[in-house]
Amino acid sequence: MVDDWIPQPLELVLDTERDRFGVVVGWDQDTRQITLRPLGGGRTWRPTRYRRATTTDKLRARVSELNREGRRGW
Repeated sequence: MVDDWIPQPLELVLDTERDRFGVVVGWDQDTRQITLRPLGGGRTWRPTRYRRATTTDKLRARVSELNREGRRGW
């Protein structure tokens, strides 16, 4: 987590403990905690360590999502 960065709603973030991507759906300014939702939907979670997704991260997340969608079609 970067102290001066405030995650914006719908911004892609990487949970660095779980190595899992999520979209910001909540932000508590007092505790500086965020709530993330998986890219394809699902249960939200509150990571303790996270960072802004880089361009490479965004590509990796998109490829993972496309692979997941492809597996659902089987």
